[in-house]
Amino acid sequence: MAGVTISKVVKEKSGKYISIEIGASQDCVISHVSITGDFFAFPPEVIDEVEKYLRGKKAAKSLIDSIRLLVSTVEFAGVSREKFLDLLAHVLEEVSRSCEVSARN
Repeated sequence: MAGVTISKVVKEKSGKYISIEIGASQDCVISHVSITGDFFAFPPEVIDEVEKYLRGKKAAKSLIDSIRLLVSTVEFAGVSREKFLDLLAHVLEEVSRSCEVSARN
């Protein structure tokens, strides 16, 4: 059985967007994370740190608590911190739910 990949995009009223894609194995371990868009994070390397932190972890919405701490001092421009965290939580939850469905089939 193959794993699951979920991709979501949110566009702000300003026209700026953020796209998050997460891929996980059939046992729900995150193997791929891509966070892109026309927004800025200061310092910019924090986006790489978030992606690196998630890889190898079991997909679960609860991971968002650790990410929230990781980005707590980051300045976002183009999208809000809450929009970023909400989208990431949504994608993590959907990946987790999809893995559970795959495991049952």
